[in-house]
Amino acid sequence: MKMRKILALLMVMMFTFSIVGCGNNAGSSEGEKKKELPVAQENTEAPAEAEDHYKSTMKAYDEIKHGSRIVILQNTLVMKREGLLTEAPAAETINYQGNEVQAYAMTNATQFLTKELTGQVAVYNVAGEKVEVAAEDFNGMYAIIDDFQSGNPVTLYNPATGTAAAEFAYAITSNGEGVLSVITEQDVNVQELLAAYGWDATKTYNLVATDLFYIPITPEDYDEGGIRGTLSGSVNASFPEMVIAMGKINDVVFLEQIEE
Repeated sequence: MKMRKILALLMVMMFTFSIVGCGNNAGSSEGEKKKELPVAQENTEAPAEAEDHYKSTMKAYDEIKHGSRIVILQNTLVMKREGLLTEAPAAETINYQGNEVQAYAMTNATQFLTKELTGQVAVYNVAGEKVEVAAEDFNGMYAIIDDFQSGNPVTLYNPATGTAAAEFAYAITSNGEGVLSVITEQDVNVQELLAAYGWDATKTYNLVATDLFYIPITPEDYDEGGIRGTLSGSVNASFPEMVIAMGKINDVVFLEQIEE
């Protein structure tokens, strides 16, 4: 009788261990299956792959032909960059309306224009009002910026001639190039920008960053694409539908026509 009880107890213990073992194996199998589902990884890597592919096929910036430009004033001044801008421009002290103020030479921006600065320059303020300034006079101006993060419009002033342009928005040279001011939290629509400069909105242009990274933007990008002044004082661009670089381009120094 005692032997039967012992045998029965052993059978119950063996059955119990068998159930526990099966449960552990099922859990391991399920865990292994979960590890085989890289859904999140695929979603995050797709944009990076598109950007890497673009970088591998793009020409070196120095190898492409460069056309007319619209230069972003703030990004030629605000800080040191690698590549295009290797030194941070220094502010100079000038006298404006009886006060000593800190200002930046306009040549920091105009040096990136590809055509000779001649004739008259049309200078517009934020209200859309225009004044004509001789090219030499414009090139000798200084940009008075009290604070890159303030959001206050820029004042242009030439100490040698006394020519001033308050609340500067943009300038167009006689050759169709120009300088654009983009202050903090200001949005500039690309379609409207091209219209202001009289550039063909059916063509593709290169948007060039200060590190010489460039991206072609097409007419499909213009309506939704914009250039925006950030809180840091630099100017970036965003194109919601663009795959390359996820449509984000930091530190845009100019928009450039593409020469064939």
